[in-house]
Formats: sequence, structure tokens, C-alpha cells
Amino acid sequence: MSDRDVLRIANCSGFYGDRLSAAREMVEDGPIDVLTGDYLAELTLMILYRDRLKDPAAGFARTFLRQLEEVLATCVARGIKVVVNAGGLNPAGLAARTEELAGRLGVT
Repeated sequence: MSDRDVLRIANCSGFYGDRLSAAREMVEDGPIDVLTGDYLAELTLMILYRDRLKDPAAGFARTFLRQLEEVLATCVARGIKVVVNAGGLNPAGLAARTEELAGRLGVT
């Protein structure tokens, strides 16, 4: 089996509020091809719903942005894909905040 036949996936979250250092640990300790994160559960959706009632721009897992800030530049440089469900009830809101973060970090 060659390296081209292997897809190395590392998961950095099993729930909303999981260890914030996990994304950095997975990316730094690699090598990996894909960084994944599962942020949603029934209780999480209720929390995100309540957040969105207070602020229509909310409704996503904010902790993901904190994790992404630590690893985004490295992920782009190494070609690591990031696949998460952190958008919760507002995936467009998370996408916009992710674009803002990338711009602030100078990552394209």
C-alpha cells in the first residue's frame, strides 16, 4: 500500500466544549490529511438555539473558531482539509466568521 492509498484522518472534537488544544495537537503531531470535528448533539442544538434567540448571528460552535485560529495557517500550508459540523444552526454565519478569521490571519 502506498501513501497515495492512505487517507490520514484526525478528529479534534467529540462534542461542543471538547478540549480546545486537540486541533493543535492533531495538526502538530500529524502527519494528517484531514482534520475533523464533531460538535453537535441534541443538548448542543438546544444551546445553539438559545444562543441564536439572543443573537441571530450566533447558532454555531464558537469554540471551533478558537481552535481554527491556532491551526488554519498550518492546515493551508500543509494542504490539510478541515471538515466539521460546527455550523450548527447557522452554517452561513460560521462560514462568514471563518472567512473573517482567514483574512485577519492573512491566510487564503
